[in-house]
Amino acid sequence: MTPLQAQAAAWLQQTLGEQAQFRDGQWEAIAALVERRERVLVVQRTGWGKSLVYFMATRLLRQQGAGPTILVSPLLSLMRNQIASAAQWGVKAQTLNSTNSEEHAQIEAALLAGELDLLLISPERLANERFQDDVWLELRGRVGMLVVDEAHCISDWGHDFRPNYRRIMGLLEEIPPHTPIIGTTATANDRVVADVAAILGAGMNIQRGSLTRESLRLYAYPEAMDAAQRLTLLSHLLARLPGSGIIYCTTTRDCRLVADWLQSEGFAAKAYYADVEEVSADDRVALEDQLMRNEIKALVASVALGMGFDKSDLHFVIHYQLPGNIISYYQQIGRAGRGIDNAHIVLMHGSEDETIQRYFIETAFPKPERVREVVQVLREKPHSRSELQQRVNVRVSTLEKILTHLEVEHIIQRQKSDYVLMHTDRTPDFGRWDAVTATRYRELDAMKAYLHEPGCMMRYLAAALDDPSPEMRCGRCKTCTGAVSAFAPQAAVIERAQTFLRQGKPILFEPRRRWPGRSVQFPKTTDIRLNETGIALCNYYDEGWGALCRKGRDANGYGDDLVEAAAAALRRYWQEADIQIGGVVCVPSLRRPALVPDFAKRLAAALGLPFAAVIEHEQQHSPQSDMRNSFQQAVNVWGRYTLRQRLKGKPVLLVDDIADSKWTLTVVGDLLQRHGSGKVYPFVLAATNTAE
Repeated sequence: MTPLQAQAAAWLQQTLGEQAQFRDGQWEAIAALVERRERVLVVQRTGWGKSLVYFMATRLLRQQGAGPTILVSPLLSLMRNQIASAAQWGVKAQTLNSTNSEEHAQIEAALLAGELDLLLISPERLANERFQDDVWLELRGRVGMLVVDEAHCISDWGHDFRPNYRRIMGLLEEIPPHTPIIGTTATANDRVVADVAAILGAGMNIQRGSLTRESLRLYAYPEAMDAAQRLTLLSHLLARLPGSGIIYCTTTRDCRLVADWLQSEGFAAKAYYADVEEVSADDRVALEDQLMRNEIKALVASVALGMGFDKSDLHFVIHYQLPGNIISYYQQIGRAGRGIDNAHIVLMHGSEDETIQRYFIETAFPKPERVREVVQVLREKPHSRSELQQRVNVRVSTLEKILTHLEVEHIIQRQKSDYVLMHTDRTPDFGRWDAVTATRYRELDAMKAYLHEPGCMMRYLAAALDDPSPEMRCGRCKTCTGAVSAFAPQAAVIERAQTFLRQGKPILFEPRRRWPGRSVQFPKTTDIRLNETGIALCNYYDEGWGALCRKGRDANGYGDDLVEAAAAALRRYWQEADIQIGGVVCVPSLRRPALVPDFAKRLAAALGLPFAAVIEHEQQHSPQSDMRNSFQQAVNVWGRYTLRQRLKGKPVLLVDDIADSKWTLTVVGDLLQRHGSGKVYPFVLAATNTAE
């Protein structure tokens, strides 16, 4: 044993106990970084101890006088866990992120003064212009080691590709030669490994271990179930599974739905998703802590709870919906069973899941024609992001993707608030994008096939990840053991779930407070008459009222059950908020002239209020669903409506059936108030919640 290895072994035992030893491959990776200053890619299963490698290497390198380690990490929740883990290994670490901006100056000063061993930073913040100018220019010449955590994010073949990770390629040219570099991941097949190795450097030392997890007991329900069946199954499972765990949902809406159901059934469950702080008394840190301390039975989580969440005694992971690919599924189930012998992994799915996943695949890359439109506009002159929205009909999120791809590939450059075209003859590799998209469709097919796998389920997962040494049989999964679910749903429980789905919770939405951008139509963005807080009976894609809304829209007529539900929801809300309404008006449509007025008349009658058809749809416009950002949506309906008569100061209920961007309600509400109405209270049957 070399003196360096002896020192590392001593630190290992100080931290984990006298019997602790390095796992196979851990010291080899550390030695490659510290002794030979190599570039290393470590692909090992979750819970193997990849963070131990780079924290131990950081401490050894710092002891030798090396500069600080820069750890590029993709998620805030992951960074929080890494900070705590670094302290355990005697490494002084800090992070720069959106939640600690008041501490940035102090942290940056400590970093440049050599007082920090490691800085955790996202690729987006690393590319921040101020950080580049004030910190990176001085720091880059003395970086001791570069860590790319969750390195699969750098590959567009990977399941969790983030274009900003490509900015790391620029760092490789700026740090000193022979700086050790390590990329780590638990979720990379051969194609992704090869791509990451090519990006991080020729001659990379690739270390791969077995991905089989001996503690995981895999089970899948092969047939699709509707929402009521799955909710009932969740109640059945949580009543029988020991300990605490995670229930994964594909959408924020379903996280809320499932958590609400489980709470109504008496389980301590809470929803967890990216912006949960906006609607919950708990933030994500508090929710994670509650699960860590077993104060709740389950977190019902989106993919925001995934990489880096480390709870050794997590007893189960359940998927309410089908993931998009085996790799992300393996990463998510890897949260369970790290420090216990048995963890239960259950997969269920619904008929809508494939549609959702296909949408994610199709929108992962922007369409080439949209990219060319942005480039064409920038050929004229530099434009800001808001100016580009006025010229190009794409969602804000899509425009962000386009600009990021173009910037990362050095086709454009940001100069203050404007984007400048640097190369008029270059475009992204659209052929590669098409190939990646085709691969993701094949991965979705493989995920669907897993539901019906006749052989060992763990071997199937390992083979999909190109595990170099997969077991023939795990001996624990559904097919290896012949396990059969004891779930036999009772009619009364199914009916209770169906009633729950149909009741739902009305959705409140805040009014648009300014016009979307200064233009010919909107010379002064603040010159707007604000609506009051709006209310939607449901989300358009919900299983309960949403399903009836979709059915009614297809049939060009909404049933009385929706009228009754809408009236009941409005009465409750008005009573709680002490709101008085003088009458009901509606947004007419030239495409479906009777649909909304008929519903609004019946709703007014149910509420005991007068109905007035005072709004005229003067001119047909493109469907709002074809308009992709706020500016396009607002302009599309601007000037299309007129009033037949004034409403003389009455507060009114403004009714429409479906709301997406809310700009139609905004434009009509502004019109009503400019011509004498009182306050305007929007109501819609369903909101799509896709506005930007």
